[in-house]
Amino acid sequence: MIASRAAGCAAGRRWLIKGGSASWQGRLHHVCDAGDERALKTLPRLFPANGIAGSEMGGFLVHGPSRRFSTVPDDANARTKSSQCPLSGRSLSSDAAAAASATTSTFPNDDVTAKNSKGNQPELTKVPSMPVFGSFFVAVPFIGDRLSTFMGIPIMTAGNAYEFYPEMRRRFGDFYALDIPGIGSGPRGTCVVLNDPAEMIKVVRQEGSHPRGGVESLFPFQSWMRSRGMAAAGKGDDPGFMGRGDTWRRLRTFLQTDLLSPQAARGYVPGVAEAAAIASRGANSYRENLNDFFNYAAFDMFTSVFFGQLTRTADPEAPTSAEDDEFCRVAVESLNLLIAQLMDKTQLPLHKMGVETEAYRKYVEAQDAVNRIAREKISRFTERHEAGELDEFEKASYLARAIDRLKADDCAVTAEEFEDICVLLLNASVDTTSTFMCWMAVHLAVNPAAQEELYEEIRAHVDGSGGAFTAESLAKKRSPYLHAALRESHRLTPVHPTTMTKSNSAGAITVHGREFPKDSVFTFDQFSLGMDPDVVDDPQAFRPERWLPESLEAAKGTPMEVLDHPFYRDPFSQGARRCPGSRVAVNETLAFLARLVYDWRIEAPEGVETYRDVKYEQQTLLMPQLPQLKFVPRPRNT
Repeated sequence: MIASRAAGCAAGRRWLIKGGSASWQGRLHHVCDAGDERALKTLPRLFPANGIAGSEMGGFLVHGPSRRFSTVPDDANARTKSSQCPLSGRSLSSDAAAAASATTSTFPNDDVTAKNSKGNQPELTKVPSMPVFGSFFVAVPFIGDRLSTFMGIPIMTAGNAYEFYPEMRRRFGDFYALDIPGIGSGPRGTCVVLNDPAEMIKVVRQEGSHPRGGVESLFPFQSWMRSRGMAAAGKGDDPGFMGRGDTWRRLRTFLQTDLLSPQAARGYVPGVAEAAAIASRGANSYRENLNDFFNYAAFDMFTSVFFGQLTRTADPEAPTSAEDDEFCRVAVESLNLLIAQLMDKTQLPLHKMGVETEAYRKYVEAQDAVNRIAREKISRFTERHEAGELDEFEKASYLARAIDRLKADDCAVTAEEFEDICVLLLNASVDTTSTFMCWMAVHLAVNPAAQEELYEEIRAHVDGSGGAFTAESLAKKRSPYLHAALRESHRLTPVHPTTMTKSNSAGAITVHGREFPKDSVFTFDQFSLGMDPDVVDDPQAFRPERWLPESLEAAKGTPMEVLDHPFYRDPFSQGARRCPGSRVAVNETLAFLARLVYDWRIEAPEGVETYRDVKYEQQTLLMPQLPQLKFVPRPRNT
């Protein structure tokens, strides 16, 4: 057990810290009781070589709190008494503490007022941080929760992102900076969080021709690619597809062709609709493991796009390949293991020190399996393509078209690079779509009136077209309620509150009246504003009608209007780094959910009355732990 004591507020508040090995007991007693700065440096390899003695956090650990955190410049802070509580600002004398008003805020920035671009410019609020862990004090072994609470930062867990980000906005405002080592800029990894799309778009316009991408932060994936000698990983100082240089741009241009344009995405809808119809049959058979069902369905639909093949993994009655089952499983597993390493703030420092952790070894094992299966499938398809053995469906697939483009004289991509990026595309094809669909199923199950409204819209179009699900019937003009339901699901439960992290790579930028140097990092919070009751009426309610044309027209000139901005509409990022498969993923989601509602009435089990009754956790994205939903066949299908 470790027991350490730190001076607290006036009454001599003490922290009892439990955990760890007995070998550290004496050292931490020495640190906290004697205030020996040299002893502080003996903490295990969690801090830079020079330790944190002398830093603000080091002072806190040694001497206890000395001042309230504030965004006011230090010269102004010098006028305040050093004997104030860092959160409440109260005098540390017991008399003053007793006299303090019960309504005094316990958070340093509760006076920050949320303002959009039409109001006054908000001040930048700096969230407290420390070396190595940045603003995520919770990651500090043994004492993380207490440090977070002490510094006024909400505690982030694997299952509270939907609560964490609105609380961060409440405490720190619409414009704040926190440190996320390995992701942000500068020595501390600073990220500036924005809520206003008018400011977000300034950043996107300053991205330049070689913008920052989220893949740059995926250090386990980069390390794995390099260790396997993948051509797309680049050479020397060039990070290849995982960077933002000319290699990235060349490979990205090739990858997105035949995927990102609306016309190309619509061309895959017939195959996607057929795969969705087959997958829907298996819904009731997977009641005890619906998360797997939606993963299989997403895999089946993307396989119809990529290979032009119907894999049928979501239908337990259909013959399937053990190889396809394994690929779907390890693809999801590898991504989960990847994100787990990014969430664990000790992994990056250990990685930089050359330490191969158990978490990384497990990830490599899963990623190797993904790599092996994907390459075998691509190789067989390529051989059949060369032999002229593809059927018409396969000839229209993404892979067949990509192979044809690869043969062109002016193709700038090598055969090795081509295979590498195809593996990456397959690896990432399942998770975003399945997460989106899982949450949508939850919302429909607990909102039967909305589900029936959606069913009637779908039935009218499908029955009128002879039972066919076409690109036209799924279009927004024909199925406005379907699109509105997806938009409302995204507002309430996005795959993650912050799916866009951008950098002003082209030059310095002014955001909210404050200038930031080139290559600053900005994170866009696309969620918290939509959960603010001052912006959205009854924000916890699932009301697709908010997004129907007449409602959007009525919302003009109100706070709600800002949420109709493109940056708030979907989870696929914006700008040059927009997900290359985003249009295909949207069509897959539309086709599958339309089919599912057309075939089944989805009912929630007892005890699940709202989406908030469904737990979720950070896997690759925020995946709900689906309860045993009941799928009742629609009367016409009995």
